[in-house]
Amino acid sequence: MPYQSLLPIFVFFLIGILLRFFGLANREQATFLYRFVFYVTLPALVFEAIADAELTRRTILLPVAGFVVNLVCVTAGILYSRTKNLADNQAGALVLGAGITNMLFVFPFVLAVLGRSALADAIMFDLGNAVFVGTIAYSVSLHFGKTKAASVASFLLKTLRSPIFVSVAAAITVSTLHLSVPENAINILSPLGAMTIPLVLIAVGISFSTVGLLGPLPTVTLLLRMPLGLIVGALVAWTFGFEGVTAAIIVVSAAAPIGFSSVTLASIGGLDTEQAASALSLSIAIGMVSTTLLLIAAVRWLGPGV
Repeated sequence: MPYQSLLPIFVFFLIGILLRFFGLANREQATFLYRFVFYVTLPALVFEAIADAELTRRTILLPVAGFVVNLVCVTAGILYSRTKNLADNQAGALVLGAGITNMLFVFPFVLAVLGRSALADAIMFDLGNAVFVGTIAYSVSLHFGKTKAASVASFLLKTLRSPIFVSVAAAITVSTLHLSVPENAINILSPLGAMTIPLVLIAVGISFSTVGLLGPLPTVTLLLRMPLGLIVGALVAWTFGFEGVTAAIIVVSAAAPIGFSSVTLASIGGLDTEQAASALSLSIAIGMVSTTLLLIAAVRWLGPGV
């Protein structure tokens, strides 16, 4: 496997850091890039990956796996918070960080190392993560928070109407019915989807911060999200009977860094957003190394046929 394919990932991340360092970009520009990716380029990439994929009955279990992994990590976060008698704003930020997976971070690594078919599995796993964010995670932000917000049902409905869900539904329809996508549509979707990876990594680099990386609560949050996620992911893959590349995707995805939504929901709930942002940055820094190592281990485990 050409490990040099990972080099662009680190280069794009470094570009984002340098743009921030030299004052050419700030968090506002990073936020715009995230929104552009979420609403424009990622749906195109998602549609291409799933429309070309061979979907099976087992595929439907991937979102379930994503949901279960997050649920276990959230439960661990709640138990820890109660044991330590944390203030509500700190407990809520910790629980959200522990329970939300950063699949947007994982996608570039999966695509670079395992290819487009593996990316389709990662996207299906992310569906469970997205539903979790729209239900359990949002409920957590309301439970620990002090601000008024929309109901869980309305937030979930908004999540289900997002471009990602729409593109997944369209792609599954195309794949299931064996429909052909017009060439003109492919010529538009392909370059748009190709923009996703560099834009995401540059945005991650711009938004990366070293402030508070070594605080105790961000460190605990990372431990509840990544090492625990790794263990739970392996158990879920084994329990559901997943094998090969799909099993590797579940394990790598379950051990992903903290999701960007944790900071958004912390802000919505009036929780400790500085703690949430610190935990996110710490997990990104560790994830650059851990995700690479996990994928290298996966390739060696899967053998030369990957």
